[in-house]
Amino acid sequence: MIHDFINYSAFAFLALFPILNPPAMSPIFLDMTSALPDADRHRLAGLIGKNTFILLFAVLVAGGWLLKIFGISVPVIRVAGGLLLFNTAWKMLNNEPKFSQAEQDELKGRMTAKAFFPMTMPVTAGPGSIAVTLTLVPAGSLLMPPTWVNFAGISCGIALAALSVFLFYRYSEYLLRRLGRTGAQTISKISAFILLAIGVQIVWEGIRGLLAAGIN
Repeated sequence: MIHDFINYSAFAFLALFPILNPPAMSPIFLDMTSALPDADRHRLAGLIGKNTFILLFAVLVAGGWLLKIFGISVPVIRVAGGLLLFNTAWKMLNNEPKFSQAEQDELKGRMTAKAFFPMTMPVTAGPGSIAVTLTLVPAGSLLMPPTWVNFAGISCGIALAALSVFLFYRYSEYLLRRLGRTGAQTISKISAFILLAIGVQIVWEGIRGLLAAGIN
């Protein structure tokens, strides 16, 4: 039982960590919150980590059921979310402000609301991680029938992935401080370009899924 729990925890964590990619996303988080005091940025990192777990756990529990109710397919989620990611990355590459001054003031006053959109979704936990979470139980059940132990293990893996988001975001300024201002800006631009490419890839995967569904 413990062995199954550990296996499923590792299975979920290893599936989600490369998609969430907190090491690459931490410069983006720092860039988007550059106008905030350190204390507010640290609090925001905690809120994003918590929201990431809540979002992905909710998707694990009820995501497939809700998609069926509203008639929304995973490819459609990928297209919509990929476009949102593309828009965010494009602004970063063109040195457009992530938030206007008014939005920065609002972020300080309504941090809880802003922490979910856009900071958690789609920037941190976007369509890629949602799609992966939707497939965790079906993919895991190929190894053995789903049980409460397997579900608990996958939930633990989601929690570990969300914790990694918090830790990398929380200490992003310390990680980038050693790089210097020029190095940090370079990393931020590279990360933004990668995010742009991820957005395009997610949109393409969604289109391919829609085309495949149409052909079938």
